[in-house]
Amino acid sequence: MKIDFTTFILETDRLLLIPTSKEHSQEIFKEFTPEITQYMSPNSAKEISETQERIDSCLVKREKQEELQMTILDKNTKEFLGNVGLHEIKECIPELWIWIKKSAHGKKVGREAVAKLEAWAQENLDFDYIKYPVDKDNIGSRKIAESLGWIVQIDEQGNEKITIETISPTKILHIVEYRIPKK
Repeated sequence: MKIDFTTFILETDRLLLIPTSKEHSQEIFKEFTPEITQYMSPNSAKEISETQERIDSCLVKREKQEELQMTILDKNTKEFLGNVGLHEIKECIPELWIWIKKSAHGKKVGREAVAKLEAWAQENLDFDYIKYPVDKDNIGSRKIAESLGWIVQIDEQGNEKITIETISPTKILHIVEYRIPKK
């Protein structure tokens, strides 16, 4: 697969998913808040330079065709709404992720964006399944997965399989993994 991810755009009825760039670094810095990152890794940036460094890292991985990170915009107004992407797209188990700015929560923006990215991945990537790890208490992200029929992983006792991820001494995530099978 060789796609020019610098010009790559996905479109839905309401959204444009465009390549993440430094053009939106101020909005990303402003909206990627401690509240938004409560159930995520990495934490929010303390300085705009951290956001720009993360974008630079994303651009390097995108150039190597290892990662696809997209900025979500309102199709009509071009308002910044969040980011969505796939890590490890060359691997047999890529990882899907999303974050939506607070003011856009509850409007099904996240569901629409990940459904479009999943549909693209189903057509264009070779994978065993896509993983979608979320903190067990992240209700919004869980609703997205469940509304799209993604499968939460269960342990031998029939409970959700939970992986502990220590982000910092004060931030510990309890990750459940949803899986999206290849169709």
